[in-house]
Amino acid sequence: MSPIYITLTAILGLVCVALVTVILMQKKRDAGFSGASNMSGGGEGPTHFEKNKGRTREGKLARMTKVLAAVFMVMSLVVGFLV
Repeated sequence: MSPIYITLTAILGLVCVALVTVILMQKKRDAGFSGASNMSGGGEGPTHFEKNKGRTREGKLARMTKVLAAVFMVMSLVVGFLV
């Protein structure tokens, strides 16, 4: 095994642990169908919360989840091609 493969596999393991941690830190959303019916499509425009959603803890965790998932997918493909 090459040192590059070992290094990338170790980094992939760290990304996996970070991804699981970020996912478990998020709040549960048990809305289901009832949450979908509460959406107002009245055209009032975005609320203050919707505008600043990215600045909240949940918004940051959601963004980190997307970034870590993308890094996980790319690194998995790279490690897979190195085998």
